[in-house]
Amino acid sequence: MLTDRRSLAALLPVLLPVLLPALLFIHLLASPAAAQKNLQTLSEKEAKKDADYSVQGEYAGRVKDGDDEGKLGVQVVAQGNGKFLAVGYGGGLPGAGWDREEKIQATGVRQGDVVEFKTSADAKSKGSGTWKNGELHIRNGDGDAIGVLKRVVRVSPTMGAKPPQGAVVLFDGTTAKHFKGGRLEGKHLREGITSFRNFGDFQLHMEFKLNYAPGRRGQGRSNSGIYMQGRYEVQILDSFGLAGKHNECGGIYEIRDPDLNMCLPPLQWQTYDVDFTAARYDKAGKKTANARLTVRHNGVLIHKNVDVPRSTRASPVREGVDLGPIYIQNHGNPLHFRNIWLVEKREAGFVPVFDGKTLAGWHKNPEKIGHGTGGRWTVENGVITGEQDPPGSGNGGILLTDKTFGDFELLIDMKPDWGVCSGLFVRSNNLGQCFQMMVDYHDNGNVGHIYGEGTGGFNTRTFDIFGKYNDKKELLGLTTKPVATAPPKAFTISGKDWVSAWNIGDWNTARLRVVGSPPRITTWINGRKVNEFNGESFSGKRYDKAGVTRLLGAEGRVAVQVHGGTGWPKGAKCRWKNVYVRTLN
Repeated sequence: MLTDRRSLAALLPVLLPVLLPALLFIHLLASPAAAQKNLQTLSEKEAKKDADYSVQGEYAGRVKDGDDEGKLGVQVVAQGNGKFLAVGYGGGLPGAGWDREEKIQATGVRQGDVVEFKTSADAKSKGSGTWKNGELHIRNGDGDAIGVLKRVVRVSPTMGAKPPQGAVVLFDGTTAKHFKGGRLEGKHLREGITSFRNFGDFQLHMEFKLNYAPGRRGQGRSNSGIYMQGRYEVQILDSFGLAGKHNECGGIYEIRDPDLNMCLPPLQWQTYDVDFTAARYDKAGKKTANARLTVRHNGVLIHKNVDVPRSTRASPVREGVDLGPIYIQNHGNPLHFRNIWLVEKREAGFVPVFDGKTLAGWHKNPEKIGHGTGGRWTVENGVITGEQDPPGSGNGGILLTDKTFGDFELLIDMKPDWGVCSGLFVRSNNLGQCFQMMVDYHDNGNVGHIYGEGTGGFNTRTFDIFGKYNDKKELLGLTTKPVATAPPKAFTISGKDWVSAWNIGDWNTARLRVVGSPPRITTWINGRKVNEFNGESFSGKRYDKAGVTRLLGAEGRVAVQVHGGTGWPKGAKCRWKNVYVRTLN
């Protein structure tokens, strides 16, 4: 045993590097603020080591002060270094009985194993409380005990909601592939992501978890936001126990406060359920109606059909006629997300041009054209099915709407067999001369770009698609290769992104917007913008703007095609359903 002070002094330079980390570790274990890392956001594992974390949360119960008796809810917010904010709600917690009248605020300080809370000297409602062993003991202004509140952990009634049939699942815990910048932490998605797919009107469900940062304040606590169409933000923030402003959780940023602050404590899963209606535009691109939002936070309605007059600040997508993505902001704070899905709504104004039962309102090309006498068209289980007539004969043709359309938007689901050469015609005449969105679903084909059918053969394709096969020549996947001669520069999807958008062996939804004469045509597949063709400025080979405009005019029919000739595999079919048109004024 060392007793000589001189010997101990001589050993200090050797012992200090060993002793200091150990002493620091002991100090950290003893300090309620130890794990808080001086304003650093904590992980869940670290938060559970912090003594303040066990105090923070929601408490509820009954209190009785003389003849007055009722429910009381209290939210306790950890503010770092053993300090707390408590907010009391007469009638119960927000969304669970609060009468939305007076809030009672108190400050708390840890004293060993208890936390003492006191209201301010000028508070309308005097009182105090003590947190001990997971309970809040409430006293009136005279110091008399009037009740004990128990810790409660609320769960949103929509937590774990399953996507219905037909929903677009953006994140199910298995892959981040549906988001640009998508990254996983375990089975959860992190912030700073943009969906590859774009949307119009929809109903969205998402679940998120705020991190625990007791030493931070205001916009520094779990700051993020979800932007509908990349334009309209519903704020995400740790605003547990705060006022509930536009820049706090549930607020429409800089536009509207939530009707109620329904933010739950950090590290507790929460839900947003959003009903979104996109802004409306006329054919000239002028906005005719604002976007609208209905939002439920943890199952409680906080915005009802709110008019959103503009895109919110920091939105990555400008307002306009295009569809837009789901964007979850990275504001420098780590958050976690799960169970994100949405159900697309058919926007107002779209009317069916196929009744799902018959070909009423449609006709085949009335005279023989280059592809044949018309092909064979039937309705099977709500689906328009086209094939050569007879199968494998080379005799094809087109099926056209009786009605003609000028400026419009079109929605249509398609499911071509691999190997078919088909097309979706707009501004078509009965001879099939038109602007065609190619549906050439075969090797060296293309789906989604524009081709001048019977009008010179100009096209906008930047890549061709090719199949990936097994030894039995069965289709396993798709790839693309750039075309030898690229068309004039315009918006086009990349081959890689097109492959990720297309559903092999399943239904795919095409959307077209056709405006003007000569027209500007925009195409989308499964919400991914594929191509923009500007008939006014396109300078590609074999495009005669004046001649095409004279031939096709300012309106025409919608048509679907069975290509004639020997390239169509015997027995192969193209299929179409859910055909809707919205006229643009």
